[in-house]
Amino acid sequence: MKQKFGKQLLLYTLVLAVLYLGFIKYQQYSADNYLAEFRALHGEETIEQMGTLYKDIVEYQATYKLTPQVSAQLVQNLLATGKKLKDIDQKLKQKYPRQHVDFSYLYQDLFLVVKQIQDKANDAKLAVMVVHAVEGIGNIKVQIYSRHK
Repeated sequence: MKQKFGKQLLLYTLVLAVLYLGFIKYQQYSADNYLAEFRALHGEETIEQMGTLYKDIVEYQATYKLTPQVSAQLVQNLLATGKKLKDIDQKLKQKYPRQHVDFSYLYQDLFLVVKQIQDKANDAKLAVMVVHAVEGIGNIKVQIYSRHK
């Protein structure tokens, strides 16, 4: 009786371990596919481009070269990059609805930076908004790459 119970317990434990390992492998496989699709859609380049634009804003502001023409060009580039990221986001959300990374706060940061660039009355807040936006980019990278080790 004890021997039969011990064998059953061992069998159930083995089955649970196999199921658990299979689940972990499936999650890793799905995460790898998500990352591959993100890269195929040029998500990395888009996020890097957004970071570069934020860096340019800070540099132009620090050197007093943030003229209305430069501001307009930066806003246009930011909005185009944001649209590109939104398209990537939508494609990923459709294909991977269960493990989708939320990009919404990047759009909010982009909106705030654009509004602050356009508002010349209070230039002091622009650098703070840009730093916050760059922090958001760092957070999104952590979310995307932390699943894919």
